[in-house]
Amino acid sequence: MKALKVTKNGFVRWWAYNGVYLSASLEGKYIDAMEMGNGIWRVYNRNVFLGYFNENESRTKEQSVRLETKLV
Repeated sequence: MKALKVTKNGFVRWWAYNGVYLSASLEGKYIDAMEMGNGIWRVYNRNVFLGYFNENESRTKEQSVRLETKLV
């Protein structure tokens, strides 16, 4: 599990050059990302589930990715 800090504009930095957009309302807060496998990560704020993101998708696009609530 990784603890990541949300930036002023609602993003978390993923690796050095990628970002995942969560929400501007989480500015300055820490979120937890738990790996499920195959590059899929679950995101939590305390004990509240926020959604999923695909690490592999963000690497191929080389741009920011939004948090998703559905995997399929």
